[in-house]
Amino acid sequence: MIDFYDALTELQNIPHTAPATESLPLAQAANRILAHDVCAKFASPLFDNSAMDGYAICAPNNEAGPFDIIERIAAGDSAAHVRLNAGEAVRIFTGAPIPHGTTAVVPQEETAVEGRTLTLTASAQPKQHIRFEGEETLVGDLLVPAGTPLSTANLGLIASQGYPVITVFKPLKVMVFSSGNEVINPDQPLAAGQIYDANRFQLLAWLSALGTEVTDGGILPDQQQATEAAFTEAAAHYDIIITSGGVSVGEEDHLKNAIMKAGTLIEHKVLIKPGKPFSWGTVGQAKVFMLPGNPVATFATSQLLLQPALKRLMGVHSRFWQLAQVYATAAFERPKAIKRREFLRAVLVNQDGQSLITLLPHQGSAMLSACTQANCLVEVPPQTVVNAGDSLRAYLLLA
Repeated sequence: MIDFYDALTELQNIPHTAPATESLPLAQAANRILAHDVCAKFASPLFDNSAMDGYAICAPNNEAGPFDIIERIAAGDSAAHVRLNAGEAVRIFTGAPIPHGTTAVVPQEETAVEGRTLTLTASAQPKQHIRFEGEETLVGDLLVPAGTPLSTANLGLIASQGYPVITVFKPLKVMVFSSGNEVINPDQPLAAGQIYDANRFQLLAWLSALGTEVTDGGILPDQQQATEAAFTEAAAHYDIIITSGGVSVGEEDHLKNAIMKAGTLIEHKVLIKPGKPFSWGTVGQAKVFMLPGNPVATFATSQLLLQPALKRLMGVHSRFWQLAQVYATAAFERPKAIKRREFLRAVLVNQDGQSLITLLPHQGSAMLSACTQANCLVEVPPQTVVNAGDSLRAYLLLA
């Protein structure tokens, strides 16, 4: 059995090759993983421009006026023909180029105009409300590093530099199985001793949102030979195989033996609650991750262990591998210490400027309802009693 943080280290060092790449139009690249650094082609701003609607003035001694209004410059106009001398001003709009000789831009609400004469109603500081060429980025600056999941802001920044096409990693191909004779699909009637399959459907949705090309492999029977055959077939066509259930120590849990026959079992069991049976290995070139059968254990291990492993294999930069973490104050007590590191479903709230962690009810590993309400998983270290007021680490769940 392996400690949680040791497991994370091993998962983040699984041998792999970088995914294949493809070039996509920028409009089709949302949420894909950038394969190469994107650097600035141009300075940003590209030229000195106005941050306000108002007036560009030439007041070398910080005069309040009057100023002669000699021109009007809008966004998209050229200012090359305009040169301001002391005591002159131009009407200017947000984004318009700043004419030579400008000492400041004054918002229109801080001015008074009569005919073509301008006076200021508030003092103007030198260089105020001017966006200067290159103050954000210079030519060659790194804008978005390789391995970044492309957010809306990333795409806007890349577009602002005139990149119509970018290179991204191709998505991993993932096969998802559930395991167990007791598990059936939601469209079937329940017989005695059967349960509906919650795990496969949460995994399919989560993996799709993560950016993989995911396929539903259905439910594997509790039969080792059939499981071996399914692993071997999937490994020939997919990068990743993910299973839930069948990795405990029961007589009908065949996945461990199946992977040892069809491939290699690398690690078996992690010292956490829920999720102790989490295991991984390989079949051929495919990476195999075996999640526990309890729905909450599947939820927790997919977020805490599987996500960083998959993101690395997807080509994601290491700073994006894990869930965001914060330390906050426990607003609950946990008087009984256990040997395993525990991850509890909780709600992180801000109360009077203090970050508090409130524990949700129904913490059993088969009780999925609390996962729908939780915005974090709070970590309780091994052999630790929690008292109200203790500082604990919380892993933030994405909405």
